Amino acid sequence: MARRYLVNPKVDAGELAKLRKAVGWGERRHEQKKNISCTYLAVACFDEERLVGYVEVLSDGVDDALIRGLMVDPGCQRQGIALELINIVTAEIRKDRIKTVNVLFEPELEPLYCKAGFRIICGGLIDNEDDHHGGQT
Repeated sequence: MARRYLVNPKVDAGELAKLRKAVGWGERRHEQKKNISCTYLAVACFDEERLVGYVEVLSDGVDDALIRGLMVDPGCQRQGIALELINIVTAEIRKDRIKTVNVLFEPELEPLYCKAGFRIICGGLIDNEDDHHGGQT
């Protein structure tokens, strides 16, 4: 396995859609083109020529950076790819002197983000595509 990590790679929206599907998210093929065009920073992991990991960052370039869309192909998980992707983007963000780095994640991923140096704070999220949104119980 010859894995390589690329910063701001040229990634096809179809490749991203395929990876999204592999991790159990909707493909959102059309939306991926839009995401690629407005992303501040992206890092991809390739196993040979196959995209097996990806993360993107939105930022104003000064105060805030938001890590989002961290994906690792299920067949390649638990091999350090996610942590390496996070480490690369946080190093790039630090190099660009952006003040804060933010990320939203599911509770079971807390150990990963702690290992990457994140301080865990409280937050909230409304997902307009989630069948269980609405907030009222």
